[in-house]
Amino acid sequence: MTNSSEGHLRIDDFLPDYDFSAIYEVCIKAEPSLVYEHLVWLDFNEVWVVRLLESARNGKLVARPRVSTSLSQRLQGTGFVTLLEVPNEEVVMGIAGRFWRPDGGRCMDLTADEFVGFNRLGFAKVAWNFRLRADAHEKTVLSTETRVKCYGQAALWKFGVYWTLIRPFSGVIRKAILNRVKTEAESKIQRSQRT
Repeated sequence: MTNSSEGHLRIDDFLPDYDFSAIYEVCIKAEPSLVYEHLVWLDFNEVWVVRLLESARNGKLVARPRVSTSLSQRLQGTGFVTLLEVPNEEVVMGIAGRFWRPDGGRCMDLTADEFVGFNRLGFAKVAWNFRLRADAHEKTVLSTETRVKCYGQAALWKFGVYWTLIRPFSGVIRKAILNRVKTEAESKIQRSQRT
């Protein structure tokens, strides 16, 4: 398998063909290992805009996390599965469901091994990654991509309407996560330079 830093996106191994996508990125003045550390230990619900938008979608208040846990631990019980984690390079997560339904219709029993072959009529599946690319002068480009594949015309139509409504908010969440990782990693660099 080609190294991610050489151009191969590992998300391609899980969802190369998709109907909808969105990509966001940020340049961080820190090495990939530091960026990766802050990414995998950031509870996305620490970011106030994420909590606000998740609370609005779920119809109940999403609390600020009390205990720091790793990304793979936080995914348990959410319907998301870790598909691949290559430290300092790329993390790929997956989920399937009927996201346009009020309850999200998540397939809570989907495993990482079942993700690629999942093609249940009337459902959609999502691959979501975070990719780190080393840039010149101890900088890292952190990007995130969301890909969605729909199965059947009804699912394609329903998700299309849903995507039109939620894409701007999904973008706000993705950008807020990227910016929080940037702030935390760069703050750590600045603190270490002062000491």
